[in-house]
Amino acid sequence: MDISELAEKLRSELTCSICLDLFTQAVTLECGHNFCRECILQSWQQALVPRLCPLCKTRSGPRGLKPTWALEGLVSIMRQPRPPGPREMGGQATCGQHAAMHKLFCEDDHLPLCASCVLSQEHKAHQVYPLEESAQTCRGQLQEALGSAWAREREAHVLLEQERGRRLRCRMEGLLLKRLILPQYLKTQPAWKQGKQQDLLDRQNRRNAKRLRASEASISSYIQSLRKLTEELQKTLEQPLLQMLLGGRSPLQRSRELLLSCPQPAALSWTVCGTSGMRELLLAFQSHISLDPGTAYSHLILSADLKSVSLASNWWELLANPQGATDYPFSVLGAQSFTSGTHYWEVEVVSQTEWEVGLWAGPGDGQGDIQGDALSLACLKTGDQFSLWISHTTEEPEQTGPLHRLGIFLHYEAGHVSFYNVTQGCLIYAFPPLTFQGPLRPLFSLGVLQEDNQPSALTISPLSPQS
Repeated sequence: MDISELAEKLRSELTCSICLDLFTQAVTLECGHNFCRECILQSWQQALVPRLCPLCKTRSGPRGLKPTWALEGLVSIMRQPRPPGPREMGGQATCGQHAAMHKLFCEDDHLPLCASCVLSQEHKAHQVYPLEESAQTCRGQLQEALGSAWAREREAHVLLEQERGRRLRCRMEGLLLKRLILPQYLKTQPAWKQGKQQDLLDRQNRRNAKRLRASEASISSYIQSLRKLTEELQKTLEQPLLQMLLGGRSPLQRSRELLLSCPQPAALSWTVCGTSGMRELLLAFQSHISLDPGTAYSHLILSADLKSVSLASNWWELLANPQGATDYPFSVLGAQSFTSGTHYWEVEVVSQTEWEVGLWAGPGDGQGDIQGDALSLACLKTGDQFSLWISHTTEEPEQTGPLHRLGIFLHYEAGHVSFYNVTQGCLIYAFPPLTFQGPLRPLFSLGVLQEDNQPSALTISPLSPQS
C-alpha cells in the first residue's frame, strides 16, 4: 500500500458517516461508532426513537457523547496542509521591467520584486524580504488563522448546542412557573391577579423564545461563515508559494474580522409578581432543612448546626475496608419528612468531586444503612472528567455552566421534583410528573470513595434573596 492509498484509507476512517466530512468534535457512542457531535445530536432530534446509533441501532446510555481526543488529534493532522515540495515556487515569473527572476517581496506594496526593483526610488523605503522568507511567514499566518478558525468553529458549535438547550429549558421553566410555582406563590399575594401574571409569563416566554431562535440563527450563520473561511484558507495554503503569498492577504483580513465577531448568547429574563427571577419565587417555598445524625454513615462528620456533612480525615483508610450493603454509602438524610406541600432548599456543592443530592424514599433506621430509591442529581467522575447524571432516566441534565449552589424544588401533590443551578439562575432538570406513595426526605451523599476523588463537604445553604 503506497502513501496515497494509506492517506485515503486514514481519511475514510476519520470521516463521519452522517455528514461525510472529517470529524468535527468527534464523539464515540457506547457501541463504539464515531460521529461528529453536532451530527449525532441532529440525528437524534429528527429520529422517531432517539438515542439510537444510526449504524447499528444500539441505544446510547446517559454517559454517551464523550469527546474522543485521539480522533480529534488525527483529524487535526489530516487537516494540516502538506509541506511545500521543491518545485512549489512555481509561478515565480520574471520581472517585466528588468527581465530578472522575482526573488524578493515588498510587504508594503504586496508585490514580488527582482534585485533591480529594490534599487528603485519606488521601493527604497519599503519593507523588502527574500521571497521564500515572506512566503513562509505568510504560510505560518495562514496556518495560525486556520487553527483559530477551527477552534472558534468548535466553540460556536458548543454555543449553538447550549442555545438549543436553553430554548427547551426556557419552555420548561415557563411551564413550571405558570402551572406550579406561580399559582402557589399567588396564594400568599392576594393583591396579584393570577390571569394577569400568567399573561405576562406567556409574553415573556414568547419573547425569550424569539431571542433564542434569533441567537441560534446568528450562530448557525457564523458557523457557515467560518466553514467558508476555513475552505478558503485551506485552498490558499495548497497553492504554490508565490500564489499563496499573493492571495493570502484577503483571507487573513477576513479571518481577523470574523474571529472578532463571535455571536453572544441571548439575554433572557423572568419578571413576575414584582420579582426579578425564578429564584425569588422559589424562595417563597423555602424549607429549613437539617441533617439527621441517626441516618449518617459512621465515618461522616456533621457540623454542630447539622447543616454540613464531610468525611473523616482518615477517609483514605476506608479504601481497604469495603462498606456494607447500603445503596448510598457516605450518605445522610435530612431530618425533615415531606408528605404534602411545596418545598425548596439549596445545597453548596463542589463541581470537581463526586456527590449526589436529591430526595429519597425508603427505610433508613440503622446508622448509615440507607437503602431505597432516590430522585437525585449526581456529579460523577469518569476518567478526568466530571459530569452530571440524573437517576431513573437516560436523559442528560442541561449543561448550564459552573455549578456551586444547587436548588431543589418539590411539589408533593403535583409529583414534581426539579433541580436548579442557583449560580447561573437556570433550570438543570425537571422530572416528568410522578406519583408519590409515602414520605420523602432530603438525601445528601459524598459519592463513591476513590483514590483519585477526595470527597468534599456538602452544606445546606441559608436562604435569602441576597445569598
